[in-house]
Amino acid sequence: MGVPFNITPVKSPHPKLLLLLLMLGLALNLQAQNRQRPSTPEERTANWLRTMDKDGDKKISSKEATALMKKNFSRIDANKDGFLVETELTQLANRLSRNRQRPQNQRGNNRRAMSTEQLLKTAPKDVVIEPDIAYRKGKSEAWKLDLVMPKSKSKKARAAIVFVHGGGWRSGDKRSGYFLRGAIEYAQKGYVCITVNYRLTGEAPLPACIEDVKCAVRWLRANAKKYNVNPKRIGAYGNSAGAHLVCMLGLVKPSAKMEGDGPYQDQSSMVQAVCASATPTSFVLDKDRIKRRGLPGAMLAGPAETLVARATATSPATYVSADAPPILLVHGVVDTTVNVKHGDTFHAALKKAGAKHLEYIRVDGAGHGVFRQASKKTSPAMEAFFKKHLLEAQK
Repeated sequence: MGVPFNITPVKSPHPKLLLLLLMLGLALNLQAQNRQRPSTPEERTANWLRTMDKDGDKKISSKEATALMKKNFSRIDANKDGFLVETELTQLANRLSRNRQRPQNQRGNNRRAMSTEQLLKTAPKDVVIEPDIAYRKGKSEAWKLDLVMPKSKSKKARAAIVFVHGGGWRSGDKRSGYFLRGAIEYAQKGYVCITVNYRLTGEAPLPACIEDVKCAVRWLRANAKKYNVNPKRIGAYGNSAGAHLVCMLGLVKPSAKMEGDGPYQDQSSMVQAVCASATPTSFVLDKDRIKRRGLPGAMLAGPAETLVARATATSPATYVSADAPPILLVHGVVDTTVNVKHGDTFHAALKKAGAKHLEYIRVDGAGHGVFRQASKKTSPAMEAFFKKHLLEAQK
């Protein structure tokens, strides 16, 4: 017979204690994950080099690259030397960081960067803003612009500047980034400014956006007397997709059949001075990409057999000529979104064609946000450029 013994039941921990222990465990786990995951662009760049640079030469070859970096290697390799160096990796890390920080509802085709109420409430007292003017009637909500002009009166008609936002032709808004700020800034300098929305490719494929910005310029000329604008002194600024569009405003004549079916066809849609940064100047620099329906091929609706012809027709480089207006080009040497060869070949083509008033600012170490990244150089250059070719030219 065995020795009898008592079993004392073990009390379960209090439910609150269990919850506390569980939360503590989760917190420690998340903390460990955060320590392991690079949190800044610099840390991400260092991590890429640490994990992929097998031979320790402080650069990543196409053979060393892994996963998505390997798949997108040619796009990231800005100078096409077959290696990704620290500057190219940092540029990529900065882009990824900005995209992660952007709220989900601001990605894609979100239009509204600032409400009209906010715009009017925060407007400086020395400018007048007329928001959401329809530059053509119709079903599209995109056919609107904001007009910003000096509050002070002028007996002399004022020069004007058209601001055109970027966003890859598929996103963006007239009030986003520098486009609204720039319109206000230049209105304070004495210009009448408009910042324009246009149909994005989710609504209508190219060349709809070209037709829309041209219609907006025709609207401005048709209303020149109302807003005291000199119709012979209109300039334009754009970045990225917006830069492509302002170059089309400066170079494409009515004979190219890019005016669309909008109103004010008796007015010219061309501008007299163009400032363009990070400009996609030719959609056929990479014909294979076009044929694979990569950007911008995916946005050019129509049969495959005419795709290259349509890409050529919507490229600013197609329209270079000796009578091109004054053009200020700005491009970052390590731009991984729009390779610097777009700026280089466009500038060379304009010079070869005999264009007379060209300026080209090529910024080492700068990427797609070159205008902002090199603002100490680019902002004064743009101000001096428009002053020379718009203000002084009308005296």
